[in-house]
Amino acid sequence: MAKTVGIVGGMGPLATIDLFRKIVESTPATTDQDHLHIIIDNYPQIPPRVEAILERGESPLPKLVESVCLLERAGVDFIVIACNTAHYWFTDLQKAIRVPVYNMVSCAASYIAERSEELSGPVLLLATLATIRTNLYQDAFAACGLGLQLPEPQEQEVLDKAVREIKSGELAQNPYLAEIRLMLDKHATEGTVAVLAGCTEVPLLFPYLGNTLKRFDATAILAEKVVKEATAE
Repeated sequence: MAKTVGIVGGMGPLATIDLFRKIVESTPATTDQDHLHIIIDNYPQIPPRVEAILERGESPLPKLVESVCLLERAGVDFIVIACNTAHYWFTDLQKAIRVPVYNMVSCAASYIAERSEELSGPVLLLATLATIRTNLYQDAFAACGLGLQLPEPQEQEVLDKAVREIKSGELAQNPYLAEIRLMLDKHATEGTVAVLAGCTEVPLLFPYLGNTLKRFDATAILAEKVVKEATAE
């Protein structure tokens, strides 16, 4: 019998929808009943993670704990978090409950490490400044024996602005698309072979970027992990 999945969501809602959709698309199903039982706590009132890390704003941890505890009480077998930056509090969240929480960052690093021989150059991380400052992906990659390329400061500023626009619903009309395309083209000419979407908003822009760099999507990687774990004997 398949396990019940819990998702801590709302950070932001579009990114939560994207994870849910990718889980559904990754599930081998021919009928409604073949799909997974998923309980989503879409909780946009969780305080902003970036501000908490960079500006000492209100900590999201109490509401994150509230969310994982709610999902545990609802009967889920394991939990995933639809936000990369929120993984800064991962250890505290796992300590708060008995059911396992699967780590998106670690899953992405392991996935790419297994395919590292296919890569002839560096992978560029596209994430929030807060995720980069906390070394979430750098540490996960180092644990797998891999390096990771980071954007230049002015490029990072553009990425953070683009993410804020996504949270307000701007995708195809995101005002920073052209700058991101130029950034990726520049890195491609300098030897970058792939990008990693280490922010759950970033994959929402992938259809509009048109770059030939290989793309790794932490959300999609987590979705595959969810299906694998939920359907394991």
